[in-house]
Amino acid sequence: MKSLPELEDLLLNEIQNNLNKERISENHYYYNEYTGYISVLLASILEKKLLNDTDWSSNRWIDDSLLTKLKLSDEKLSIWGAMIWGVKNSTEQWTEPFYFEFKFRNEKINNYTFLFSDLNHDEITYEEFSNNRSCWDRDYYRTDEWSPSEREWKYIITD
Repeated sequence: MKSLPELEDLLLNEIQNNLNKERISENHYYYNEYTGYISVLLASILEKKLLNDTDWSSNRWIDDSLLTKLKLSDEKLSIWGAMIWGVKNSTEQWTEPFYFEFKFRNEKINNYTFLFSDLNHDEITYEEFSNNRSCWDRDYYRTDEWSPSEREWKYIITD
């Protein structure tokens, strides 16, 4: 199992090698197929961070994420999406929204913010989510900007 610094280095490497501004500027329902291992690295980083939170059960595991919007500038990347998680000894999975933003400079991640789980809306099963894949984003935000401040987040993780 990789350490948090190793996962962060892998994430930076994936971003440098797999993100293309042209591809990101195109409209896609999900960006996972254009972003290498970024979705699973985000899931792994979030899981490591949540293990230190007493409110997050250690019986939970995070599987992956679906990337629904990306915004890239010279020194900042913003990612919106749905995180997919489950409980040990069960095959059922749930989804919750997330927002990830980080700044990078000189081939290194300077700092990042991970916002996860809507404080005012319970998680939904993956089955429910598959019937309405826009529930956490396109159907939620008031404008195309998808301001993360429109949502009250349960977990606010900064590094």
